[in-house]
Amino acid sequence: MKDGKDGKYMGENILSDDMHMYGTVFSVLGKCTDDYLFVLDIKNDKYVISDSAADVFPFEKTELSDAFTALKSIVYPQDYPLLVANLNQIITGQSKEHDMEYRWVGRDGKPVWISCRGQVVEDSDGKPAFLVGRISDIGKKSKIDGVTGLYREQILQKYMRRLLDEDCFEGYLLQLGIDNFKEINEKYGNEFGNEILLNLAECLRSIVQDKGRVFRMGGDEMMLLVKGNFNEKKEDPAKELYRQIRGKIDHLISQSGHVTYYTVSAGCVYFHKGEQDIGKIIESAGFALHQAKIGGKNNCIRYSHAVYEEYVHTLDVQEELRKDIENDFHGFELYYQPVVNIGQKKILGAEALIRWHSSKFGFMSPGQFIPMLEETGLIIPLGRWITKTAIEQCVKWQKVVPGFRMNVNLSFVQIKKSNALQDILFLIHTLNVDKNVLMIEVTESGEIESSVAAKVLRSFKDESIPLAIDDFGTGYSNLRYVKDMTFDLVKIDQSFIRNIINSKYDYLVVKQFTELAHSLNLTVCYEGVEDEEVFRCVLDLKPDYIQGYYFSKPVPAAEFEEKCLNQQVEF
Repeated sequence: MKDGKDGKYMGENILSDDMHMYGTVFSVLGKCTDDYLFVLDIKNDKYVISDSAADVFPFEKTELSDAFTALKSIVYPQDYPLLVANLNQIITGQSKEHDMEYRWVGRDGKPVWISCRGQVVEDSDGKPAFLVGRISDIGKKSKIDGVTGLYREQILQKYMRRLLDEDCFEGYLLQLGIDNFKEINEKYGNEFGNEILLNLAECLRSIVQDKGRVFRMGGDEMMLLVKGNFNEKKEDPAKELYRQIRGKIDHLISQSGHVTYYTVSAGCVYFHKGEQDIGKIIESAGFALHQAKIGGKNNCIRYSHAVYEEYVHTLDVQEELRKDIENDFHGFELYYQPVVNIGQKKILGAEALIRWHSSKFGFMSPGQFIPMLEETGLIIPLGRWITKTAIEQCVKWQKVVPGFRMNVNLSFVQIKKSNALQDILFLIHTLNVDKNVLMIEVTESGEIESSVAAKVLRSFKDESIPLAIDDFGTGYSNLRYVKDMTFDLVKIDQSFIRNIINSKYDYLVVKQFTELAHSLNLTVCYEGVEDEEVFRCVLDLKPDYIQGYYFSKPVPAAEFEEKCLNQQVEF
């Protein structure tokens, strides 16, 4: 307490003579707080700290003699000179308070960021006798990240609020994420991953300097807050900063001997005075980073509200798809397009095609919603419903046209992530139909040669379920897999057929492939035959089947029965 006459602190003799007693008091008080209380006896070089500190830090005992030497083993080596400089100011009387954020070493050997605050207690001569205060593990309080020493997001938000109160403020956030950081951790270990995070933090600090601030977000992500504006006619400062960062990282990797190589992606968003929703601004930077990641990584994307709105719309559509599938496939309907058997001049089959009429979004093109179904995995339950509905319809039509066959498309998501063959065999058994009732179509793509897909497709053949390859010629055409996987039918993509009259190249490709397919005992179907002129032209090439608007566009089952079922084709 203070002496009423001269304002000096009394009790220094007690502190000096009985540090052990003071340590006991701290032990009791320490149970009342998450902080660690301490007293540094400056004159006698002694130190006492709460007993609970020994649980986290490598104190052999919490009452230390030769304090400055003993603390050296507790303080992180790089930060010890900063502490000594500050304490020297206190010892010489230049400062009467201690307020630092620096690192101690935890019992696991890893750095722990602390906030240390204390006040000087002077002796009767007005000289510093004691430093009394508290130490907080600020990593626990989510203010500073324990790995990088960067402030966390809550400090970013406070800083942004202050800046947005300034007149005419303009700035941007640049959020960075280390590409494939999970794989780096798995391959080299978490300690190596933490070293990369620390190196990146130091790299960002050195580049930004006093132009902005660096913050640690979650996981492998960091955020830069920089003053500056964007002008369409000038270079984007955020992207220029990103290029500097990438160059610095490449230089550091080169200096390290390429022990490991990594890249960073970034998303940026500009903001200015008057914007109030700080959380939304931060989320926008995160969304732009996400776009950079899914766009190929190692790139910087500026936030676009239009792209964000499209993304939100996609999520809304996906949610409606999910609801309708769970609601007994409400809004979904199969349309059927006739497949003409050229040899018999008759419609003896159809391709089942999914259509969706949403109560919220109206009719939507399959080209829009099918990729969403595949991305979410909803194609699996819907695919089962499509197959069941198509088989049931085919059985009904076989009573009118014996041998009628239904073509059903199978997504590679179904092939890779569900037991598609067993699902189909179960339906065939349950509905008591012949396996030839179906022709399973798979789209020609790079997926077709994956080990999983190849195994599943061969198992279809082992079960004598006919296979067709759809859209052949669109980008990954390979006659070897057509032969090795023993497809029964090859469907030539409509892009070759539609221009076949005007393109000698397309004509020759279709002609030669048809002849080659027939020599391999494959049947051939031409897609996209839309008018009589094209129809007459392709007849000379002797396809086995033809499909296209010339005969009919895809139509509901009732319309198919009326216009297409059991119809002869005149030519």
